[in-house]
Amino acid sequence: MDSDIHSGTMLISAYNALGKVDDARRIAQVTLARAERALAQDPNDGAAVAFGASAIAELGDGERAKAWMSRAMLIDPENIKTRYNFACFLTVPLGETDAALEVLEPLFARISNGLLNHARVDPDLDLLRENPRFKAMLAAAEGRLSAHRASEPG
Repeated sequence: MDSDIHSGTMLISAYNALGKVDDARRIAQVTLARAERALAQDPNDGAAVAFGASAIAELGDGERAKAWMSRAMLIDPENIKTRYNFACFLTVPLGETDAALEVLEPLFARISNGLLNHARVDPDLDLLRENPRFKAMLAAAEGRLSAHRASEPG
């Protein structure tokens, strides 16, 4: 669908994991065009800004991507999925692992088990896996979720 912005970012991730950089860039261009169309209709569409930021990062314009990221965070600062996706694009393709960890830290303090399971295998986070800070955040989230499950009745 011409209005689907989300699928493009997932396809970009898949193409990058497969090493198909040209395909990832092609889909990023499509995703950015869709995000810009959505924003022409509603400039406060946080999802369109977020997915557009990811596409811009894939296209190699890190400063513009971070500007869009800041805008999305102003529109919807509590959006966990947006924060997660920003960590992914900060890691791949921008390679800014410290910035990605900054974005992930507050998310991991309240991450759900489903998103945590996704983070364990997401290829966009591969560059973070051996980072001691990432390991500590992962362990803390696992401990918090384990303690929550143990305290549930029944």
